Amino acid sequence: MYVVCTEHLPEAIDEFIEVYEQPPDLYELDKVTFTEWTSPHTCDFCGHSPKYLVV
Repeated sequence: MYVVCTEHLPEAIDEFIEVYEQPPDLYELDKVTFTEWTSPHTCDFCGHSPKYLVV
């Protein structure tokens, strides 16, 4: 699972496919909510605000 900004979305997708050998599901963080999970405040690859959840 990756939480990333727009700039790092392609990198997160590539890493996900490399690890899991299948394409990920993509979600826009501002359009989904989870009761047991709170989104991190920074991208997994940089310090920018995340926009996407890659799972």
